[in-house]
Amino acid sequence: MKSLKMLSLCFVLSLLSTSASFAQSQAVSLTDEQKEEMAQRLEEYAEALNLSEEQKPEFITITKQYAEQMKAVKESGGGKYKKYKKVKAIQKDKNAEMKKLLSEDQYEVYLEKQKEMQKY
Repeated sequence: MKSLKMLSLCFVLSLLSTSASFAQSQAVSLTDEQKEEMAQRLEEYAEALNLSEEQKPEFITITKQYAEQMKAVKESGGGKYKKYKKVKAIQKDKNAEMKKLLSEDQYEVYLEKQKEMQKY
């Protein structure tokens, strides 16, 4: 049960950190209100990280890439443990890319935001 909860949480976190256009193209079933909320959260996330104009597009690209991977894991067959391991591997890879993109201070904020989101 805990791993399913963790998998669900990871999926939600990935979706929340996607761009509005990605949310519209990948989650057609979302309401306009949900799409707007996701776009707002992404913007708040970018502001919290204090991303430069050069970092924003790459941040969105990385986020989109890993959200797609998370979605694929969620929709795939297999056991909960197998999915959990895949999610953890995806998170590790995403964090490594974010570490390359972000400054040390930004990366610390990124990790703090990840911890905050895991509480929900």
